[in-house]
Order: sequence, then structure tokens, then C-alpha cells
Amino acid sequence: DHVLDEAGTRAEELREAISHRKGSLSIRDLMGTYGDLVTAITPCILVSPDSVARFFPAHRRYVDIVVFDEASQITVPDAVGPMGRGQTVVVVGDPQQMPPAVPSGAGGDLEGARGGEQDSILDRCLGADVTRHRLTWHYRSRVESLIAFSNRHYYDGALLSFPSPVALIRPDDGPGGHGISLRRVDGRYYGADLREEHPEVVPNTNPVEADEIVAEVLRRFEASPQALPSIGVVTFNARQRDLIEAELRRKGPARVIAALGARDGLFVRNLENVQGEERDTILFSVTFSANERGDLPLNFGSLSEEGGERWLNVAITRARRQIVVFSSFDPEDLHAERSSHRGLKDLRAYLEQARAQRVPRALPA
Repeated sequence: DHVLDEAGTRAEELREAISHRKGSLSIRDLMGTYGDLVTAITPCILVSPDSVARFFPAHRRYVDIVVFDEASQITVPDAVGPMGRGQTVVVVGDPQQMPPAVPSGAGGDLEGARGGEQDSILDRCLGADVTRHRLTWHYRSRVESLIAFSNRHYYDGALLSFPSPVALIRPDDGPGGHGISLRRVDGRYYGADLREEHPEVVPNTNPVEADEIVAEVLRRFEASPQALPSIGVVTFNARQRDLIEAELRRKGPARVIAALGARDGLFVRNLENVQGEERDTILFSVTFSANERGDLPLNFGSLSEEGGERWLNVAITRARRQIVVFSSFDPEDLHAERSSHRGLKDLRAYLEQARAQRVPRALPA
């Protein structure tokens, strides 16, 4: 009660101070003049690094602790400013997830690929041997197989997961199902080089895969007339994402369109924009396919670059209960041994696991 009374008194003091000023008071001026009052009234402030630079004058420290979330995506220059506004810094992030990216703006078949990487504040702290605490509690996956692949390939088996009661049952790719499943579809990827030959097709998309995923989303909404399904769609590039969302808006009833803006409803993201999301079910569009010669090019956007395995790790760990992978090629068609990039090798291994319809054991029997 004493703390609340003091905060109320200081809030009134702030209101009176502002009311006596002539004209408007910018946020930066407000923080520069009355920063101590603002932090007393609202001791926990949620803000982006860019907003810190714009709204918090650099001549003082405003808080006791600055906490960076998703620090793997925050560059060192963006982090330095917020660090100076506090007494202590806690950097929270996963080095196996997405780094800061420099947009390429290239478009075409490489749309969605990174234009380059910068060091993150997380990388710099790890390199400087700052005191480190590893968080090993995994909470998202209600079915152990959903995290087992990443746990084995990226986290040295250190994540604490729990055997689920459905661990000995084959995965089920239907509504209300569980585990990881692969659906092989007869799709074709139309690159920008086929624009003149197929003007009716949106370049850099796989229309058949898009149609299959849209149909699956609609089927799941029909199967759940009362409750809103929790579904995420992840694609390998931005054009495929845009096509699927456009088709959902065109074909879907009002429930589907409303779900696109609902919390824990329906989202459509590409690899570069899915970090931080989670849903019960993830429908995964691999997007690419063999060309007219029957060859599968080793060009999978971000996965085909150095560190691309982090994009795969993010994408396959978004589901709480179920992942259904839609692919227009068989796992053995992906000759990942011809590439030096781990992302492609891990993708093939993941597709093989999904097709095998088996649950890998994270713990010995």
C-alpha cells in the first residue's frame, strides 16, 4: 500500500508538471525531464532498442536491469545504447536460432535469403566469456518427437523433455493428431525463369502445395466448428507465404479470416519471420521441387547459406502437438551431400524422419 501511495503521489506530481508546461511535451523531453517519475510509476518498461535511442536521452541511467530478449537477433550497435541506460544487463537468447540479418532485396528465386549477417550481442557476449547460464527446460512440445530432432542435432541432447503418453503410437496427421508426418504432393516450383512460359502462375511459388495447405486448413476449421483451431503455416519463401495467405482470404469463410488476426489462431509466415511464434499444429510448405530436367536444385533460400540450419531449427520447433510437412519431392531426391551447408543436410534428415512415421527416442527405453 505504501508503494502504491507513493506511486500515486508521484504520478500526480508528474501530471501537474506536464499541465504547467505550455504546448506539447515529446516523449523524449518527458523522459529527459521526468525520467525518474516515469520509472517510479512504471518500473518495468517494454521497449525496442530503436525506441530506446529515440525516446531515452543518453545522459543518464533509467533502470536497474536491462534485459534483452531474442538477443540472437539484436546487433551490437543496437544493443550498446540500451545497455547504457541501465546498471546491469542480462542477455537472453539462443545461438542456434536466427541471427541479425541484412535484407538482400534481391527477390527472384533467392527471395527470403539473407543478404548477410552481423554479429549479435549474444554472439559477442558468448565470445567474451561472459558469465553464462544455460536454460534447459523445454516447455512447448507436448509430444516428445517434436523437439527430439532439434535436441539431438542442435542442443547436444541437453534439453529436458518428457516422454509423452502417445510416444509408442504412430504419428497422426489428421485434425487432433500428433507427431511429425510427411505428405508427398505432386507440386512444382515455378521460378522466376518460368515467368514467360507460365504467366498465369505467381513466380517463385508452388501452387499445388499452396492449394493442399489451404485445403488442409479449411478441413481443420470444418472439423472444429466450435473452437478456433491453433494452426501455423510456415513456408520456405515470402512469395509462397503471400500466395497461401491470399488463397485463405479468398476461399476461407469469415472464421478463417478472423483467425488470421486472432491470438493463438492462424498465422502464415516464412522462415525468416516465424521466430517467437507457436501453435498446436504447424503445416510446413517446403515449396521447392525438381526442375523440368528432373533435378532438384540445391537452392533453398536461407537454408542454402552458412548457418541456414538455424532457420530450420526455428521452423521445426514451433509446434506444441503436431507438424505436417508438405513436400513436392522425396527425401532421397535432395542430394545434400553435394552441398557444404548443414541446413540442407539437416533438412534431408528431417524429411526422412517425417516419412519414416516413427518417433525418435530422446531417452533410452
